[in-house]
Amino acid sequence: MKTEQFTNDNSLWLQLEQELLSKKYQVETNDYPAKIITPSFSLDLFTMYEVLCYYQQLALLNTFRQELGFEEQRYCLSRFTSEQQSAQYLPLLSYYVINLRKYGASFEYLTVEELLTTIKYLDIDTYNRLTTVGSGTLPTTESALFTGTANDVLATITIHMKQETEEAYREAMTYLNTVLETDFPKSYSIFYEGESSLLLPVESLPITSSHHFFAKVLSFPSLHPSLVEYSYKAMAEYHFYHDVDDEQAAMPSTFAVFGLGLYDKSYNKLIIDYMYECDGDHSPMPEYFAKAYVEKFGLTPETLPVFVCTVIAVQEIPYDSFFEQAMNTEENLQWLEKFMTMPFIELCPLISSEQSASIEELKDYIVAALFYTCFGIIHLNDFTSSAFMRISEPYRTRFEAIIKELI
Repeated sequence: MKTEQFTNDNSLWLQLEQELLSKKYQVETNDYPAKIITPSFSLDLFTMYEVLCYYQQLALLNTFRQELGFEEQRYCLSRFTSEQQSAQYLPLLSYYVINLRKYGASFEYLTVEELLTTIKYLDIDTYNRLTTVGSGTLPTTESALFTGTANDVLATITIHMKQETEEAYREAMTYLNTVLETDFPKSYSIFYEGESSLLLPVESLPITSSHHFFAKVLSFPSLHPSLVEYSYKAMAEYHFYHDVDDEQAAMPSTFAVFGLGLYDKSYNKLIIDYMYECDGDHSPMPEYFAKAYVEKFGLTPETLPVFVCTVIAVQEIPYDSFFEQAMNTEENLQWLEKFMTMPFIELCPLISSEQSASIEELKDYIVAALFYTCFGIIHLNDFTSSAFMRISEPYRTRFEAIIKELI
C-alpha cells in the first residue's frame, strides 16, 4: 500500500495504528527495505515511516528505532521534514533533532544546526527549550562541591567545580559516567569550569578545558577506576569531542585513556582497546601518543604489543630515529621476528581473539607500517636499501626470508 492511501483515509490509519500499538506485526528483513506485516497490511519500512511521520506517531517511531536502528528512519525523517516545515510538525522536528544528535553520525551536527534554525523560525519557545535543557530527560546534579548539567540536543556536558578537592572530582566523575549511561550523543563537548591547568605529557595533544579536567582527575589515584569506566563508556569509532578542532579529531575518552596509559603499564589493555576503536584515518591522536609512550616506558616485549597497536591505529607514524634506537636491541628484534611468524595473541594475551584475527589478516601491511616507523624502510621488499641494511645480523637475513613469504 502507498502512503497516500493512509493519509487520505483516516480509517485505514486508525486500523494500522491499533495493530502497531498492539504489537500485532512482524518484521521481514529478507529484502530491502524491510517489510512490516500486520493482520491487515503489508508495508515496506519507508512507507510505514512516512505514515508515522505524517501522523507524528513519536512513540511508534521510537519503538521502531529501537528495533530496526536509526539509519532508514533518519532518511525518511530528513525527507519528510524538508518538505513539511511548518509549526504543525514541531513535535516531529523536535523528535528528529534529538535523535539525530543521539544516533546520527558525528558530522551530522551540521544538520542538527540547520534543524534548530528552522525550529527557531517556527517557534522560539520550542527552540529555547531544546537549546536550554535538550530533551529534558537527562540528570542534573548540584551539590556543595560541583554542578553538573547536560544537554543532549547541543551535545554538551558542563562541569562547574565549586571546590578543588578529591571528593568534588569524584562527584563530577560519577555524574559524567551517569550521563553516558543514558542515550547521550557519542560525539559531544565537555565544558570544564575549574581551576586546573594541568596537561598530559603528550606533545601536540589538543589543549582544551576537558584536557585540563581529565589531567586533574588523573592526579587522584583513587579516581582512576572512574576514568577507566568513563573511557569504555565514551570511546566510539567515528565519533569525536566537539570541543577539539576538527583537524585534531580526538575520540571521546582520549585524554582519560592517554593519562592512564602513561601513568602505569597496568593500563596497557585499555590503550590497546582504544587503538582498535580509534578512527585513525581522521585522528592523529595515536601518532601523538606513540612517542610519549615509548619515552615513558621504552620498547620491550611487554610494551611492544601496545606500540604495534598504536602504529596500526593511524594511517602512518613517520620514521623517527628515536623509535629505531628503542627497537634495535637483541630482545626486541627477537620479539619482532616472533611477531612476523606467530599469531599476535600468543605474544599479547591482553588482546581479544577478534583483535588478533584482524592483525593476522593484514600482517603484511602491518609489518610494512612497523618497519617504516621503526627503521624508515619505505618499500618492504627493498632489501638493499640503506635503511634495511641498518638492521643488525643475523636478523636482517632472517627478516628478509620472512618478508618474502609475507608478501
